[in-house]
Amino acid sequence: MPAALDELDERRLQVVAEQAVGLRWQILLTAIVVAAIVWRDVPAPWVLGWFAAVIASREWRAAALARMAADRARPIAARLRATVRWNVLIGACNGSAALFMARLDPTLDAVLTMILVSWGAGAVSTSATVMPAFLAYAGLLFAPTAAMWLVAGGWLGWGVGALVLMFFGVQTRFARRNLQTFEESFGIRAENQALATSLEFERAQLAIARDQAVRANNDKSRFLAGASHDLRQPLQAMALNVGALRHVAMAPDARAIVEVVDSSLEQLRAMLDALLDVSKLDAGVVVAQPQRVRIDRLLTAVMASFGAAASARGVGLRADCPTGLEVRTDPDLLRRMLANLVDNAIKFSPADGQVEVRVRTREAPDASKEEVELTVQDSGPGIAPENHRLVFEDLVQLQAQGSAAAPAAGHGLGLGIVRRMAELLGVPVKLESSLGAGACFRLRLPLAVPIGAEGSEGGGADAPWSLAGRCVLVLEDDPMVRGAYLNALGAMGCRVLSAATLDEALGQVGEPDAVVVDCRLGGGVSGFDAAERLRARRSAQPAHPVLPIVMVTADTDPAVVEAARRQALPLLRKPVDDRGLGRALAAAIEGS
Repeated sequence: MPAALDELDERRLQVVAEQAVGLRWQILLTAIVVAAIVWRDVPAPWVLGWFAAVIASREWRAAALARMAADRARPIAARLRATVRWNVLIGACNGSAALFMARLDPTLDAVLTMILVSWGAGAVSTSATVMPAFLAYAGLLFAPTAAMWLVAGGWLGWGVGALVLMFFGVQTRFARRNLQTFEESFGIRAENQALATSLEFERAQLAIARDQAVRANNDKSRFLAGASHDLRQPLQAMALNVGALRHVAMAPDARAIVEVVDSSLEQLRAMLDALLDVSKLDAGVVVAQPQRVRIDRLLTAVMASFGAAASARGVGLRADCPTGLEVRTDPDLLRRMLANLVDNAIKFSPADGQVEVRVRTREAPDASKEEVELTVQDSGPGIAPENHRLVFEDLVQLQAQGSAAAPAAGHGLGLGIVRRMAELLGVPVKLESSLGAGACFRLRLPLAVPIGAEGSEGGGADAPWSLAGRCVLVLEDDPMVRGAYLNALGAMGCRVLSAATLDEALGQVGEPDAVVVDCRLGGGVSGFDAAERLRARRSAQPAHPVLPIVMVTADTDPAVVEAARRQALPLLRKPVDDRGLGRALAAAIEGS
């Protein structure tokens, strides 16, 4: 607080000093006019002496105030007192002109009074910020002038004297009002400066927080990439080994245990996929890649993958989609959205319930084009309207009031993932539901212009395939996962070659029919480098087709997907089971 008052006093002094320097020519001109008025009636030495005193005092005061305003080493209180003394000096010099009225006629007295009163009134703007200085200067102008009229006597003298004193009071009030306005203005300016400083500090803090968030986001992305790979490695080995066990003769109770383990692995994989999907979508590392998609083929693949789950719960699963209908969207994101919606519908539908997926064209809201509406309808307990927004939040699972059914199995992330992916694709998702009436999720997709019967998405019903007698090279640096590949592929009737490094793979005797390569290999070698080297070795031998290679990865980075596309490498996402691996290898061999 004292520092703020000192700054205010410094500003008061600065204003008075600036005005003192700026009024040089006005004071000079006014002094000349006064000298001209009194020249005939007042002795010349008196006039010249007065004139010299006025000009000299004005110049000395202006110079002194300028020095004091700049001299912050000297206490401000002492400088303000000096300002009052300088105003006493200049007020006395200027106000002494009132003594000339004793030798003038009433007309010239009136003119001189107007000049002196104007000088006093001008002090409101030049000295009011230091109120004692104003009173010292203006008082020495108004008081002698009023006194000369009062001494003259008569009604005119008394009347004019009273008016001069009254005008002095009015000017004093104006000066106080001016001082109040100045102080309020200074306070507002100080508050604005403090606010600006605070905002600048907050802006700097926000910039630091933003940089920290960017670094944290990058660290999170790197962690997710590593965690996605490391967490899926044991799942990969377990899934392949469970697949190999299916081909081993065993007792019925042992086979039942294998099925339980397989089901548990599927649930663990689904939960891991959901958690990593949420993290990657929030981290912004997933980028939509729209393309032309055959919606009927994509829907057939999704429905086929949920057939067993629906049968196990006694839920009917039906799809209705026109053949050849195409949309423009990211096929992987749409498949995962649809899979989450269908999975959610199956879980919340009772036994003997029905899940229906329908695809229809409809007119877009702007009526300028058509779009495709995809609906997923279940026969579950329904969702109250006030909870429609809530179900799209993470880890939220609702149960109908009064329902005795056990809560549906799940992790409460499916619809949260749907919401994030819908925002990423720009696809509106609408929920229509009420208690006891099931739930219907509607997606609106942009319709693609038909260009032919061939579509962008494969994935129809499972086609027959076999790897019996095929030679497959497995390039995997993790011995646990590599062993699981050997078990699973051996159970499919393959002759399996294995390698932990690229050099080992290149040193294998014989030519494999296909290669399984992990995207991440030890020693700073990527799966893409390995695939290029292996194919280069094959191309050096005449009459050999392009080597079929299937890449397995836990990374969904768009750069990895794009690199696989450029090298024409089928990309499987970990954990891959034996059936998915077998289908991919068979398709790669057939297409080579």
